[in-house]
Amino acid sequence: MLGFLPNGHRDWWSVLDHCRGLVLCNIKHGSQLCVCNPATKRWALVAPPRWDVGARWRYYASAYLTFDPAMSTHYEVLLIPTELERPQPETPGCDKVRNERRAMEVRLHGVDDAPFCLDDWLQLSSDVVNEEEEEEEQQQQQQQIPSADEIGDDPCHLIAWPPTPWTLEVFSSRAGRWEKRAFVRQGEPVATVQDMRLDQPEPTWRGPRQRYAAYWQGALYVHCRGSFIARISLLNGNYQVIKTPGDIKKNTSYKPYLGILEKGMYFGIVQKCQLRVWILNESCGQMEWILKYEDDLTHLAYHVRYGKQMDAPWIVHDVHDTDNASEAMQESLEWDSDSDDIFTITAASTDEEYYGAGFDILGFHPYKGVIFLVDYFRVVAYHLNTSKAQYLGSSRPKSYYHNYTNDIYESFVYTPCMIGELNKGSTMKEN
Repeated sequence: MLGFLPNGHRDWWSVLDHCRGLVLCNIKHGSQLCVCNPATKRWALVAPPRWDVGARWRYYASAYLTFDPAMSTHYEVLLIPTELERPQPETPGCDKVRNERRAMEVRLHGVDDAPFCLDDWLQLSSDVVNEEEEEEEQQQQQQQIPSADEIGDDPCHLIAWPPTPWTLEVFSSRAGRWEKRAFVRQGEPVATVQDMRLDQPEPTWRGPRQRYAAYWQGALYVHCRGSFIARISLLNGNYQVIKTPGDIKKNTSYKPYLGILEKGMYFGIVQKCQLRVWILNESCGQMEWILKYEDDLTHLAYHVRYGKQMDAPWIVHDVHDTDNASEAMQESLEWDSDSDDIFTITAASTDEEYYGAGFDILGFHPYKGVIFLVDYFRVVAYHLNTSKAQYLGSSRPKSYYHNYTNDIYESFVYTPCMIGELNKGSTMKEN
């Protein structure tokens, strides 16, 4: 799907966010951001803010994209901090070591005719190992959750989080640069510094690598570290906070999902095959979660994993599968969401074991009451109003190497957009 990006920009990349046809990618080992439009095959590079920390900024913030072609052809990227303080600049000499390592790698591959010196190579290897160990140790420290006693010794642990004003880094494609914007809190705080620090940086060990967000009616709704949703109004310069549903357990393997469903903001999760979906009620300026749907998916999960599935219209566009890519794209991509491949599940014995069967939420249908569920690449469309299920097939690309740890770490329901201000091959960097 992103095969139009230059080869140099597809090395070590991942998708961070999606908003109304635009995709935000993390490339070059995290040292570069890229916004692209797969429908028009146009893209633009966005340099990270000047924190002087290279790719390590990803340990301190999550990046989110806002775009609404009905309001403007321009987009914005927001960095939401996941730590209290900004990272410190890299120690002197890190860039020099990296450059020397690249130069040595070039010589080892025979591109450079410079003489090879074993002593220099051994010294450089030692420096590289020390550098990688320091980066790995720092990453482990960022992922490690401090104990309550350790946080209790911090005099700031009961301070409200986020602060007010909340200063965020925002990239504007209109201005072509990063800027600081202050957002003032409306309403009461719902979390403290202690709540944030006791929550793990990533929502689960199975992904996603950053919590989900959705842009709706001029506001960015972000699931933040600390078990709350922040509603950030880009139009008014303020923000509100609301706790996630009270019975959602933290630090587990269950993946919560925040997104737009049937013209509203919804929050859903599947825990032990129990599906629950809440809608955010924002009437009269107050925000509260109302449980909208609840269902037991145990028998459906067993059928999808161990039962016999039918053929389905799901098509995986694998850019590395050159033999079938063009043929697959010529096939009809239309899916009759009301009738295709609907099947019913007959409840089995209550004594039957369903070991390993379960679902994660892959995404919400933006216009219908449908949730996309996935169990180890097997995708199902589940109709909330009728409890009907449609098997869509396997979403695993053929080029994805096989390993028992393979999984879908994050997912986005893509909606194409044919307008926007991106120019093919253009780059936008900070002035």
